[in-house]
Amino acid sequence: MALPHRPTALQNVLKFIRRKPLGAIGFLIIGFMVLMTVGTPQLKFGIPSLPDRPLGVELGKPWIARYDAEAKFFTAENRLSQYEGPSASHWLGTEKAGRDIWARLVYGARRSLFIGIWALAVATFVGTAIGVVSGYFRGWVDTAVQRVMDALQSFPPLVALILIITINPLTSSPNLTVAAFALGLVGIPSVQRITRGVVLATREQQYVEAARVIGATDLRTMVYYILPNITASIIVVFSTGLGVVILAEAALAFVIPQNVPQGPSWGLMLNEGRGAMFDHSGPTVWSATFIALAVLGFNLAGDALRDVLDPRLRL
Repeated sequence: MALPHRPTALQNVLKFIRRKPLGAIGFLIIGFMVLMTVGTPQLKFGIPSLPDRPLGVELGKPWIARYDAEAKFFTAENRLSQYEGPSASHWLGTEKAGRDIWARLVYGARRSLFIGIWALAVATFVGTAIGVVSGYFRGWVDTAVQRVMDALQSFPPLVALILIITINPLTSSPNLTVAAFALGLVGIPSVQRITRGVVLATREQQYVEAARVIGATDLRTMVYYILPNITASIIVVFSTGLGVVILAEAALAFVIPQNVPQGPSWGLMLNEGRGAMFDHSGPTVWSATFIALAVLGFNLAGDALRDVLDPRLRL
């Protein structure tokens, strides 16, 4: 008997594009955003620091950035090249300080993406652990945990972020790593609630009951039987949450620019350009466009992943 033909990777990709065209657009946007952050690694190692040393390895200039983000340009009359329109030299023009808009958008993508990944890693790891324990044990454990989560969620997220970053006792100067962890802490309650809901349904499955019957401990049951079966939901939460974190980071840079590290940032570009938005809208429009594209891309990709990974939605 001949074995059924297994589709190739290319066939699976084409099938995904055909069935989920919006998801394919989302992944295309994400791929472009990732390309904006890529640079040649330098032979420098140290403590991870955002955005240029996200994993302890120093990243060089992004490959698709034509200029340095802080390079200033001048006209033939030796005047600062302010608010120059799009041209062959400056694809999206220049801003108030004579810097290239495209270069700053590229460097800002590195900052936004790496802050989002670190923040979601913290929120997903801690929130998943809390949600699994709370949903598995239920009873007084679940009640106590949920009341604490309710207390944390009673604060508006943006207000909580501003408070954490403003009264930060760890360092006297603005720090992107601290901002990433603050964003992660604020996201923990949402992640744990979603995880808890999935665990409440999963713990009633027959394979979990069978694990208890054969004598598996609670820790083994949670790690080997429940956690692998909720991985799809965690992946979807992570992918959709990245867009939310990128938007929150931009909001922080726009609302309290003095409390976040300076440098190329989509939120800071919005703040810097708002004073001349009606006369010279280029910097504001382009930074807002890239924020919207990033959020749209991660949301579309997350929705498609949910449909693909959830067997109930494949029909």
